[in-house]
Amino acid sequence: MHRQSESESRPVGYALSGCTHDYLNFVVMEDAQVKVNHFYFIDHPMNPNTKVLVRTFSIQPYNPEMITGRTGPLAGKKGRRAEYGKRLEYIIASAEILGYYDEKGRWRMMEVAPSPWDYIYEPNEEALKNFFIPKKVEADALMLEIGKARGTNIPVYINLNSVAKGHMFVAGMTRSGKSSFIINLVAKASRLKPRPHFVIFDMRGEYNGLRRYGAKVLPYASFTPEISDPKIIVEKLEIKGKEATVLLDAVRAMLSEGSKLTSQSLLEKTEEVLSRKLVYKTESSQRKAYETIKWALETKGKFIDRETKPMNIIDEVKANFALIVDFSVDTDIESQQRTAKHILDSVREYAMQRKDHGDFACIIAVEEAQYFAPERGVEMRESSVQNQVKASMIETASQAGGYNVGLILMTQRPAYVLKSTISQCNSVACFRLKSGNDQDAILQYTEYGSERLKDYLPGLADHEAMLWGTAVPTPFPIIAEIEVEEYPQKAVAFAKSAWEKMEQNSESKNSQFSGLPLHLREP
Repeated sequence: MHRQSESESRPVGYALSGCTHDYLNFVVMEDAQVKVNHFYFIDHPMNPNTKVLVRTFSIQPYNPEMITGRTGPLAGKKGRRAEYGKRLEYIIASAEILGYYDEKGRWRMMEVAPSPWDYIYEPNEEALKNFFIPKKVEADALMLEIGKARGTNIPVYINLNSVAKGHMFVAGMTRSGKSSFIINLVAKASRLKPRPHFVIFDMRGEYNGLRRYGAKVLPYASFTPEISDPKIIVEKLEIKGKEATVLLDAVRAMLSEGSKLTSQSLLEKTEEVLSRKLVYKTESSQRKAYETIKWALETKGKFIDRETKPMNIIDEVKANFALIVDFSVDTDIESQQRTAKHILDSVREYAMQRKDHGDFACIIAVEEAQYFAPERGVEMRESSVQNQVKASMIETASQAGGYNVGLILMTQRPAYVLKSTISQCNSVACFRLKSGNDQDAILQYTEYGSERLKDYLPGLADHEAMLWGTAVPTPFPIIAEIEVEEYPQKAVAFAKSAWEKMEQNSESKNSQFSGLPLHLREP
C-alpha cells in the first residue's frame, strides 16, 4: 500500500464528471502546471489511503469567449484582446488510469471510477519511485539498468532472464535509437555477473564498436551451410529453360554419387549429361547449352568453389559473450537467409538437447526482422529459402523461449513483420513511430491494451522508448530515456575526420607539384 503525506504531493486539479475506471478527465488549478506524459496521483475512491497512478495524454485550454460566434474572435479581428475572457479560461487534462498496489503489494487495475471533485495530486520523485521499482523481484531475475524514467532520476530496468524466456520486440523509425538501444544493452550487460550470451544478426555493419566490450565479429559466411538442394544451386546460377534441366540433372547426379562439388567438376558432369542426348539431340544445340552453362559457372559460380564446412555456431556462442554475425559483407539474400535459418535451427535444437542439464542459454538479436519473417504479401527481399527461414523464425519464437533461447526482433516497419512472431514477444521497446499502420501493428499484436499508445509514440525524442511487458519490472508501460555510451558506427571515423584527412592529402599532393604548370601535374 502506498501512502503519502501532504508534504509529498500537492493538488493540481479536480476530477470532472464523466470519468470511468480507466479514464480520468480533470480541470487544472489556476496556479498549477500539468504536462502530457507525466504521472499524477488520485485517491482510491474506496480507500483514500491508497494512491492510484494516472498518466496524462492530452491537455487542452478552453475559453468560452474564444469560440466562433463569441466576442473574442471579434476583438481579435480588430487587433485587440478580450481580456475579460481570461477570467473564464480553464485547462482540461485527460489521463489514463494505470492502477495501484493493494495491501498485499499486488498491482491492480481500478475497479471504480473517480468521483467529481476528487483531488488530482502531483507526486514527488520519491513517492513516484515506489510505483516504478517493485519491492518483490523474481529470484532468478538478471536486472540491467538501461536508462531513467523520462524527466526523473528513477532508474529503469530490463530483466534479461525474462527476455531469454519470452522474447522482446523492438520497433521505431530510422534514427530513433533502436540500434543504439541494443548496442548499449549488450555493452552494459558485459559488466553483469553472470554475463549473458548474445548472438546479433548485424545487417548494416553497425555493431563493430562492441569489440571493445569483448564481442567477436564474424562474417555470416563463416556459418553458411553447404547447399544440399540442387534447385537452389540452379537458381543462384540464374539458368533457365532446358539448360536448367540439364544442370539440375548434373547436380543431382553429383550429390547422389557423393562427389565433391566444384565449378569444374560440375561443368564436366554437365558435359556428360549433354552427351546422353536426352534433352538436346543435335551436337550444335549441345554445344550452345554447354557454353551457356560454362559462362554461368564462370561468372556466377564462385559460391560453389567457396563452399566450406561452416564453423560450429554452438562453440562460438559458448566461447564468446557476444557474437556478431555480420550480414553486411554482401547482398546475397539467399545465402544470408540460409545462414540465418542454420543459426536459428542449430541454437534452438541444441538448447532443447540441454534442457535437462541447464547449462545453455542465449539471446539472439535479429536486426531488420522483416527480411527474415515478413508478413504475408509484403515480402521485400525474396529468395528460394525465404519460406524456410520464416518457418524457422516462427518455430524459434514459439518454442525456444521455453529452453532459454530468447529473440530480440528489431524493425523500423512493424507492419511488415509476421504478426505471429510479434505476438510471441512478451516484452516491447517501442521508439518513435509516426506511421498509422506501424502503430496499429504494435497496438493489435502486443499486450499494451490501450488506444493511448498512439498519443505517445509520435512524440518520443531520439533515444526515448516506451517499454512494457514481462521483462520490464514496472507493471505499467513507461517512457525511458536510454543512457547511450556507445553509438552505431559503420565507418572507423566520422565524416568530419574523413574530410580533414582528404584535405590534408590534397594539400600535400598540391605542394609536391606547386612549381609545375597545371597541365603537367598528376591528376
